Amino acid sequence: MKTIITILILLSFIGCKNEISPQKTIEPTEKETEQIINETNNNEDAPVFSEESLEELDQEKTKSIKRDRLIAAIDDKIQLQKLVISKQFYKEEDFYVLDYKYPYLNESIDSSYAVFNKYITETYLDIEATENEILEDKVIFCDSLGASRCMDKRIIDYKIYTAKNNLMSVLLYKENYYSGMKHSTYMFECLNFELDKYQFIYYNDFFEKGSEKELFTNINRIITNAIHSGELYYDCWELSEGDFKAYKNNFVINDDTIEFYFDDCVICPSYTGTYSVEIPIKEIMHLIKSYNNPPIIG
Repeated sequence: MKTIITILILLSFIGCKNEISPQKTIEPTEKETEQIINETNNNEDAPVFSEESLEELDQEKTKSIKRDRLIAAIDDKIQLQKLVISKQFYKEEDFYVLDYKYPYLNESIDSSYAVFNKYITETYLDIEATENEILEDKVIFCDSLGASRCMDKRIIDYKIYTAKNNLMSVLLYKENYYSGMKHSTYMFECLNFELDKYQFIYYNDFFEKGSEKELFTNINRIITNAIHSGELYYDCWELSEGDFKAYKNNFVINDDTIEFYFDDCVICPSYTGTYSVEIPIKEIMHLIKSYNNPPIIG
């Protein structure tokens, strides 16, 4: 995990486009539930037009739109409120904030849902490990930046979707503010869980063998069309074959679409474009196992 965080920090410095919070300590709790730079000439009172300032303003606006679209997307939390318990963990220290919202399945309905809850606990709630990683990074970066600029934030939230055949999809999105970075970065993990079999399913469980090439081509076709249409997709690029292999398990399913999610700087820079590519199921039904399995007779 530390390797991923370090790579993201380097990528942010190189290709992607921080926020300081008051230093205080709040006990952790768990519960259910633009900057415009005006350049001046020798006359300090007379502002000079700056293309760099204009570009930064545009990037702040487009990043806000991109982020708002993600957060405003409608999911099935209301429909699943009896099944899914929304939990929260918050901790604030001098150099970092941890703010996690995550789903638990209601084990009073079915005790076997503990399989899902154990995965969430072991993967996302190892707080001590996360704190150690943050503090180790401080040793590398903060001596030169100054302690007052070294506030990091780790924010996790989620969306949840229900599909046919007792299949539930969870999108976990992780917003990271790194010390010294101009923009926050987003990472995503998608979980698909069969409620009746108590198991996670992955690309090879859901899609037909040999479907990778066609799906890869479909995703790039959608990206290319979005780039050519203009709007917020300038500076984006096609998905590489290596990145498709790395992210092919990162999809959520609902009744009508399958949506693949990609971290910042995989198909678009942090300040524009999209985090995901949505494919109508009707266009790729022949690549999905459940639509091609012979009917069970008897």
